[in-house]
Amino acid sequence: LQQQSLYLYTVNGFPYGTFHGQAVKEKVYQPDWAMPDRLEYSRQLARILGVLLPEGQHGSISTVPVGFKPDYGNPQQLNGAVDNLLRLAAFLAELEHDDGKLVQFALEPEPGCYLETTRDTVAFFQQQLFTDNAVEQLALYLPSELKPKAGVSLLKRHLGVCLDTCHAAVMFESPLAMNNTLLEAGIPVHKIQLTAALHIRQLTTTARERLRCFADAIYLHQTSVRTDDGNRFYLDLEPALDDVEDGVELRSHFHVPVFAETLGELGTTQEDLRELLADIRRKPGCPHLEVETYTFDVLPAELKQGSVADNISRELNWVKEQLAR
Repeated sequence: LQQQSLYLYTVNGFPYGTFHGQAVKEKVYQPDWAMPDRLEYSRQLARILGVLLPEGQHGSISTVPVGFKPDYGNPQQLNGAVDNLLRLAAFLAELEHDDGKLVQFALEPEPGCYLETTRDTVAFFQQQLFTDNAVEQLALYLPSELKPKAGVSLLKRHLGVCLDTCHAAVMFESPLAMNNTLLEAGIPVHKIQLTAALHIRQLTTTARERLRCFADAIYLHQTSVRTDDGNRFYLDLEPALDDVEDGVELRSHFHVPVFAETLGELGTTQEDLRELLADIRRKPGCPHLEVETYTFDVLPAELKQGSVADNISRELNWVKEQLAR
C-alpha cells in the first residue's frame, strides 16, 4: 500500500473463508451473527483495519444481514445475533477509545436473508438494536470508563447499514428510496456498494435461454419476477427460469459491470444506480462508496472482454464520471 501510495478504508467482511473458485451458494451466510465465530472474525477484521487506517480516516466493514432467513425461525436465534452485535459495538467503542480509530460495521440487506427489504431493515434496527433494552445490554459489555457513554448514539456510531444497490433492485426496490427511508428512520448508512443486477423487462424464450448462461454453481442468484398478481421470489436463477412464464419482468442477483446499460439483449438495473449517484452528487452523504462487481470470473465467456483490472478501472471511471456531472 505504501509503495503504491494507496490507503485502505473499507473491507468486505461478508464472506468468511473461500469466496471464489468453489461452490458458495447459501454457505456464504455462515457463520451468521448468532454464532461466536462471526463475532470473533469481525473483531479481527476491525483490529486489522484499525491498524491500516490512515490518520484522520474512519473505516467501514460490510457484514452479513444477520443471517439466512430460513435459519431464523425462532426468537432465540435472533436474540443471539442481537447480543453478538451489541458485543461487537462495545468492542468497536473500546477500539476507538484506546486507539483513536473509528470502525463502523454495516449490515448488508440481501434477498433471501433476515434483512431482505427496507421494511425488514428498519424494523430490525428500530425494534432490536436501537432500543432501551439494547442499550442496557450494551452497557454490560463496555469497560467502566465507557459505561456512561452507553446509548443509542453510540450504537449508531458503530452499527448501521451497507446499501447494496443490486440487492435492492432485485427486490424491485429503488436504492434511492431505500437510502432516503433508512436515513429518515434514523438508521445510518455507513457504506454503499455500487452494483447492478440483471433486468429483463419482458421475458422471452430467447432471453430465457440467454439467462441460463448466467446460472453458475458458485454463487446464489436470487431472482424476483413481477407479474399482474404481484412479485414472486426464487432463491436461485435456474429454478426461476424453469417455473416462470414468458412476458414477466425479471431481476436477478448477478453483479454485472456497472458501466453496462445492456448485455446484448439483456438489460441491467444501471438506471437505478445512476439515479442514486445523481442524488449523491447533489447532496453527498455516505462517505464510503465501493464498486463491488465480484462476478467477472463467472461471466459468460463472450462478456469477458479485457482483464479484470481493466474492467475494474472502467467501472471506477464510470462512477467518477457520474459523480462529476
